[in-house]
Amino acid sequence: MRRLADLTWPEARALGRDPGAVVLLPLGAIEQHGPHLPLAVDLLGAETLARALGPRLARAGWRPVLAPALPYGTSPLAEGWAGTVSLPRATLRRLIIDVVRGLARSGFRRFVLVNYQADPGHLAAMAAARRALARGWRLRVLFAGFAPDPRANAAMLDPRVRALLRSPRPEREWHAGELETALILLLAPRLVRRGTARGLPPVWVDVRAGLARGARNFRALAPGRPGYFGWPRVARAATARRALAIRARLIAGYLLGELGRPGAVVRRARAPRA
Repeated sequence: MRRLADLTWPEARALGRDPGAVVLLPLGAIEQHGPHLPLAVDLLGAETLARALGPRLARAGWRPVLAPALPYGTSPLAEGWAGTVSLPRATLRRLIIDVVRGLARSGFRRFVLVNYQADPGHLAAMAAARRALARGWRLRVLFAGFAPDPRANAAMLDPRVRALLRSPRPEREWHAGELETALILLLAPRLVRRGTARGLPPVWVDVRAGLARGARNFRALAPGRPGYFGWPRVARAATARRALAIRARLIAGYLLGELGRPGAVVRRARAPRA
């Protein structure tokens, strides 16, 4: 997989003209992930997922191009916690549009927004950006990872991933719980405050029900708690390795079905539903 930032401009021009090129744009966030994980969990997750997808697309005949990640996202659920940087939805929407259109001017026509931030505000900004990009441009914009499109989102919530968890309440594992702690143990173990994680009791909260009732942030979802949901203590790096393999395989299958065959003409279409 080629890294966009490593190319010279003539190389970027040649790759942009390649009908098999597909740009993977990771979307992250800088936000609190409890007292035991770094602020960059979603950024690391998006970059890792994109790198896992690249070889699978290449084996199917595509030429994946990894664009530099957008580190900041929309994080209203985590606002008010030290270190969190939450862009307004309109700002993130505009940023995605400008980056994609900038690359489209170099000839690129297929894009995958690879996202690891599940905040509803962030997903809404992604959906709005795709609708705008569908108007007047011959572009194919797909989602991978957490997405406003249920079909694209399905792999992240697949029962086979949940079955890997050691937690006795896998349906209540969410933000900074077992799976995200396992992810950082796999990717950057030095960034996990292991002593802190071992001392954290489980926090079982029905996040979806809380959001449906109108909770606007993590403090409202779990008053008095330090910003995590699940049981970080039981996390193991091996769990994240297996989960990543399952997700990458399922997401790649979805993307290949949507992309069709390499080199096919991208036709102007109505704005896709999100």
